[in-house]
Amino acid sequence: MRVAILDNNLNVLSRESVPTGIDSSPDDSCRLMIQMIDANSKQVGRESLFGVGISAPSVDKRIGSLINPPNLPNWDGYSISKFVKCQLGLPVVIGNDASLAALGEHRLGAGDGVENMLYYTLSTGIGGGIIIGGRLYEGKKGFAGELGHITVEPEGRICNCGNRGCLELYASGPSIVRGVTEARKNGRATSLSCDMPVSTAAVFRASSAGDRLCSEVIAKAGKYLGLGILGAMHAFEPERIVIGGGVSAGFDQLLPFIEQQISENAMAHFEGSMDIRMATLGEDSSLIGAACYLSDNLHNG
Repeated sequence: MRVAILDNNLNVLSRESVPTGIDSSPDDSCRLMIQMIDANSKQVGRESLFGVGISAPSVDKRIGSLINPPNLPNWDGYSISKFVKCQLGLPVVIGNDASLAALGEHRLGAGDGVENMLYYTLSTGIGGGIIIGGRLYEGKKGFAGELGHITVEPEGRICNCGNRGCLELYASGPSIVRGVTEARKNGRATSLSCDMPVSTAAVFRASSAGDRLCSEVIAKAGKYLGLGILGAMHAFEPERIVIGGGVSAGFDQLLPFIEQQISENAMAHFEGSMDIRMATLGEDSSLIGAACYLSDNLHNG
């Protein structure tokens, strides 16, 4: 959980973060959120705050409640926005985290200057956001942009979302770690120490140093990511695709395999290429996006 105070020009004045575990209590976490807001707003004064923008997973924007968030099972049906509004008495808006990260990157980051953009966040899962005509497209309930739950392997594993063969199962951080771990258990050689837990960052480092197994796992993840992106390209015809999230630290290693899929399989009007860029706002993307979302909603009534 991260809290930040931003000014009218979207400059981050202060920020604070604490871990939110899979077994976290919604009420306890939200009380801590209010404490963090109070502590971080001291330098500007609580009276200077004009609203709160909240970025959260699996949100039904009409009612402000989380709907079956895969990594926060205790939060199903919980309304963060209702809690915060009751505590602070300020206007509150809430949107899906990946969509708001897309909005932040479009306004101030790697998506600046284009009207139509797709955003992918590669992390524990894979989320997405859609910008059409310079505006965030959310769908009626706010669930548009679930780009990580496009099927790339029809006979594949069952995802936490209930679908089978989702992109998230084949190109997220845990899937990369799983690929190396399972291959090592089956006798494949790797430079990664058996005494240390495997991490996504370690897999990318080992691959760049010439570890064949890690390179194969990354190539496979890149291929699946390319397949997912290809389908979304054909659906939306974006001018640019922006990739963020923790796994995007391996962007340079994933990109050739994404581009290969596009080069070999994209429809003719794409001319075999796509403008794909790494996100530039880092962990601030969803914070800035939430502030943009708040401002847009307040100005549009």
